[in-house]
Amino acid sequence: MAVASFIVQTSKDGLAGVKDALSRRPDATVLPWEGSPDLVVVIERPSDELPAVERAIRTTPGVVAVAAAYLSLEDEMARPETPRERA
Repeated sequence: MAVASFIVQTSKDGLAGVKDALSRRPDATVLPWEGSPDLVVVIERPSDELPAVERAIRTTPGVVAVAAAYLSLEDEMARPETPRERA
């Protein structure tokens, strides 16, 4: 599994709705960004699913912008390849 974090920019009016929507994701940990209406969302998913996750976050009502802040592929890099992945 990859671990990625995104900074999710919203407005004061949209903050509660965005936080509620993103908190319903079973793969997400949502943290407040100190002193602003923005959030940090930490996702744990296979790396090939992260582009779709980022698109889903971007299209959440109330989200103004999304920026990738961190990505770790360490767990995926450590696992042995299966024959299908080598092909």
